[in-house]
Formats: sequence, structure tokens, C-alpha cells
Amino acid sequence: MNKRSVKEMVKVEQSVGMVLCHDITRIVPGKEKGPAFKKGHVITESDVPELLKIGKRHIYVLNYRGFYS
Repeated sequence: MNKRSVKEMVKVEQSVGMVLCHDITRIVPGKEKGPAFKKGHVITESDVPELLKIGKRHIYVLNYRGFYS
């Protein structure tokens, strides 16, 4: 990843406190299809089991370290 990149892929378990940079859709066949998490959501400890449950092992988060320097 270059110094100016703001998007970073991380393991869901390591994403607590980070900002999601894309929507994540939850699909329940025959019942529901819609956003489980929206872009800009700050990941919490309680989000981790839900993300794993819907099959996410890695997610893209925003990383501003070094972006403005």
C-alpha cells in the first residue's frame, strides 16, 4: 500500500474502531436484502460477530495515516 492510500483491507476481528469505506449488504433469501452496515459506520465489538455471521472475514476501512503529510 502506498503512503497516500486511504483504503485498507483488514481482518474483521482487527477492525474495531475503524471506519467502513463501503456498504455491506445482508441477504436473507426470501425475507430481506438490504444494507447491514453503511459506508462511514465505525466498527464496534458487537459488530464483529454479525460481520462474521454474514460471511465477511476481511473488510475495507479508511486509513488516513500519512495521507495529509
